Amino acid sequence: MTVFDVSALRRLEGDTQSPEFVHSLVGTYRRMLDDRVTRILEALEQADSDRALDAAHSLRVSSIMTGLVEIADVATGVADALRAADLGSARKAGSSLRAAAERAAAALTAYLDEDLHAQESTDSIR
Repeated sequence: MTVFDVSALRRLEGDTQSPEFVHSLVGTYRRMLDDRVTRILEALEQADSDRALDAAHSLRVSSIMTGLVEIADVATGVADALRAADLGSARKAGSSLRAAAERAAAALTAYLDEDLHAQESTDSIR
């Protein structure tokens, strides 16, 4: 499974004409990721389906926007199970959230590092 599709961020950079905005968005996503995952897992543990569904939707949408395919798929699996009132399946889907979040964070770090190095190379040419 693909963890990260960088083309989503490249499109967003093109649409906004602002790599700085996209970098800020990525930084915010990374900072909030652990809390979002924790919110879902705690809600699932407490059998609070409404809160878990809300958190899963939030994570899904932000992950799609940033190209984080794997974690968006996991969040979708959690949400689908919750909509079907299947808490056991939602918990099973949610059990892979932490690992997917670690891979997502690593992919975003690599993206930011690569972009920073590309910018430094361009700046040194000027």
